[in-house]
Amino acid sequence: MKEMIRTGIVLMLICAVAAAALAYTNHVTSAIIAERLQQEKEAQLAELFPTMTNFEERTVDGRSATVAFDAENKFVGVLAEGQTEGYGGPIRFNLGINAAGEIVGLTVVAHTETPGIGDVIKETWFTKQFLGKKSGDTFTVDAISGATDSVKAMETGVEREYNEIWRRFSDGGAAGAQDTSAPAFSLAGVADGTYSGTASGFKGEIALEVTVAGGKITAINVTAQQETADRWADAKKVIEEIIAKQTVQVDTVSGTTISSDAIIKAVQRNQRNRREV
Repeated sequence: MKEMIRTGIVLMLICAVAAAALAYTNHVTSAIIAERLQQEKEAQLAELFPTMTNFEERTVDGRSATVAFDAENKFVGVLAEGQTEGYGGPIRFNLGINAAGEIVGLTVVAHTETPGIGDVIKETWFTKQFLGKKSGDTFTVDAISGATDSVKAMETGVEREYNEIWRRFSDGGAAGAQDTSAPAFSLAGVADGTYSGTASGFKGEIALEVTVAGGKITAINVTAQQETADRWADAKKVIEEIIAKQTVQVDTVSGTTISSDAIIKAVQRNQRNRREV
């Protein structure tokens, strides 16, 4: 019995020492990894924004980014992470935008696209097609045989994330904690009736009709779409939210951002033919 107790105590001590050693190793390793990532970020910032002398981590309207400044503390650019839904799952990328609103850097940092086909989105020759694009430009790039969904995901995702980042940080994030939400959606001046709008979804064009009555959206009916059934079932939830809140400033649906964003844009576009919102 005593031998069993002694053995048990020894095993407990060994496990305790091993656990402590593992915890220490993880702590040291995490610190090293964090330092390396920080060095890589600083190197990337210096490359994207040559006049940068300092930078800060800022959060505006719930979105975080690294904002770069020159020696006179003038805003020279912003680096932030964006995400889109690809063919194989989420695609994460870093997006650099200079003070002129031009994309100066795009790097895919994580994806699960098909090897040898969709994974070309990470190649420099592909990402450089987005460089120089700014607000108002088309974000369409060269198609790739067999990787249409992956390319479409990048086109839609980069444009959407660009707009979100630029809206918050075009002033260097000076707004800080101030309310930077978009103004309420208004249909003032829009006559009662049914209007049509389209936008590019994940698989193709999404067409819908918006019914306006008494200065409010009373119905949104989808007339055409080619989205994947399960993703579409989630994406169209934004229709109810748009009607309930009477605004297009609603969140996209996680896991189906391209499809839900297309619905939002289609609603917005059919009104822009009559009134800028």
